[in-house]
Amino acid sequence: MGDSEPKFRSQGLFEVETDLFHSRQEFARGRTILRWVGLMYSADFFIFPYFRHSMSVWIAFALFYAAFLVLYFVVVELRGRRQQIAFALFFLLGFLYYPFNRHAAGAFVYPFAIMAFFVRRLRTLFLVLTVQMVGIVLETWYFDLSMEKAESVLFFSVVIGLCNFAYSQQARANFLLEQANAEIEYLSQEAERERIARDLHDLLGHTLTVITVKLDLARRLLSRDSAQALHEIIESEQTARKALADVREAVVGYRAEGLTAEIARARRTLLSADVQLTTSIAPVALSPVQVNVLCLALREAVTNIVRHAHASACHMELSEVDAQIYLTVGDNGNGGTLREGNGLLGMRERLHAVSGTVKLSSSTKDGTRLVLALPICLDARLRPQSMREVESV
Repeated sequence: MGDSEPKFRSQGLFEVETDLFHSRQEFARGRTILRWVGLMYSADFFIFPYFRHSMSVWIAFALFYAAFLVLYFVVVELRGRRQQIAFALFFLLGFLYYPFNRHAAGAFVYPFAIMAFFVRRLRTLFLVLTVQMVGIVLETWYFDLSMEKAESVLFFSVVIGLCNFAYSQQARANFLLEQANAEIEYLSQEAERERIARDLHDLLGHTLTVITVKLDLARRLLSRDSAQALHEIIESEQTARKALADVREAVVGYRAEGLTAEIARARRTLLSADVQLTTSIAPVALSPVQVNVLCLALREAVTNIVRHAHASACHMELSEVDAQIYLTVGDNGNGGTLREGNGLLGMRERLHAVSGTVKLSSSTKDGTRLVLALPICLDARLRPQSMREVESV
């Protein structure tokens, strides 16, 4: 999808995701609080030097903890090769200090838990975990340390690491979904602009050419035949007025006037084609965007009935069922094989952009039935107003 994919930089042992959290804004907001809360677990590091009452132990611990804090805060800011080096130093720091302070075993958990946010593949995370655990077991055996701490490191590394990895994957999925929706909206807008451009070209291209030719002719006739020149100017004026009327009509067509007005327009259009319209309209709450989408879809449906259905009757129903708004349009026309053109394709795209669906069925016996479904918009500020007045239009 072009630029919508998050960028990953593959270097060395694992792939680091560079812009998963919306250019780091999302991660930064959570990090501001969580990075300090996460340090609470490091309080366990102080137990050993506190009970040893030795200046050399405290000096060694101070050097360790200073390096730990630097790596803890810096590793999330770096990217690419530098970040991988920082993670390696983070793990190395744990291996160097663990034999002297087994309460600092949590130093292994921190880099692994943070790495889970930046590793793309689960197998890479398990590879790092395997290498870490082999190193801890060997170090525990070599220095004759308690295996209980090694087991606790394994437990917390797996639990916290997998939880963080699952969260990062969910964040990535949400990011991709938002990017996909933005791209769909952009493409829909581009398609609409292209359609408007084609319509305006069809409306004005020939007309402006005619006006130009007539005015040029009038200019050349002005010195020889003023009456004919005046006639050409008058015709140019009439052509321009007609073009203005066509443009106004097209603009009105693009501008949604409300579902009530659109249903009334549909009734008049169908009556002109000898199609009787019956309606069943329930009061529903629609957002302005939903109203516009339904108006355009209804206009396309009525156009198809007039052009292709050869129907004598049409029924339109607007209802609300199970938190869904349904607009159903059916006719008793010839039905049969369905061929979806650009109109129906555009209808599907518009409905999809607002989380709606389009269902179209057709048979030679029952005619064609179009069902548009939209979720209820909780933010709709329009009050549910009855549209029963449409019945009398």
